[in-house]
Amino acid sequence: MRLKTILTAAALCAAVPAMAQTPQAAQGSHTATVAELATLCAVPAGDPAYANASGLCRGFILGFAQYHAVMTRPGTRFRPLFCVPTPAPTGEQAAGGFAAWAQANPQSGSELAVDGLARWFIATYPCPQPARRGASR
Repeated sequence: MRLKTILTAAALCAAVPAMAQTPQAAQGSHTATVAELATLCAVPAGDPAYANASGLCRGFILGFAQYHAVMTRPGTRFRPLFCVPTPAPTGEQAAGGFAAWAQANPQSGSELAVDGLARWFIATYPCPQPARRGASR
């Protein structure tokens, strides 16, 4: 567990220098917005900035998802906000899905990326509702 946390933190730290070469929309901001993250996630594979943009996008998404998973494990006091299916989507699928959601929700563009990402996860991967107790058929 601790090793996973350390590896995740190291991967995110390693991605920071790549920000210097990301698309203009993501530069100049100390707090990432939904629009900036969506811009990174939408860089096409043939673009020279793809490797850096894709790494930052996927790293942000994966870091958020892993943090959520750790904080909502059985036995903790927090309930999951969303339930990613098994098998989980690929990084490319998640990046594309978030970028599409952000494009469809431009009113969220100036909000914190983490807030928009949470809303996307909740809308895309809702948790099953528990069966009601005492419900008669």
